[in-house]
Amino acid sequence: MGQIWTIDDLADRGFVVEDGLEMCAGDEELYLEVLEEALAEGEEKIPLLRRLYEQKDYEGYLVEVHGLKNAMRSIGANHLSEAAKIQEFAVKEQTYEKIDENVEALLLEYQDVVDTLKELFRS
Repeated sequence: MGQIWTIDDLADRGFVVEDGLEMCAGDEELYLEVLEEALAEGEEKIPLLRRLYEQKDYEGYLVEVHGLKNAMRSIGANHLSEAAKIQEFAVKEQTYEKIDENVEALLLEYQDVVDTLKELFRS
């Protein structure tokens, strides 16, 4: 994996850049703004998700993973969107052991997305 210098380099980290651009009507500037917002949000949401999970606040956790699923789909981080979807359905189905099995992987993957965006923006 090389350094992240441009949005095209995001593909090396699993982003489907075309999907993110499509969600932004093909506007690269808008896509960059959405990516910046995802970075800022991620730095707040990772500890929030961990806290909600640890407190077994499944209602709050459901709201957050649902939002994460949609937000990551909008930037082309489809792998994280799918992981959030699995957590969302596990909460809805009350299969808490599935949440327990996958929460750390979800948080690590989210941190990877945030770290990648930090690299892109050199934060």
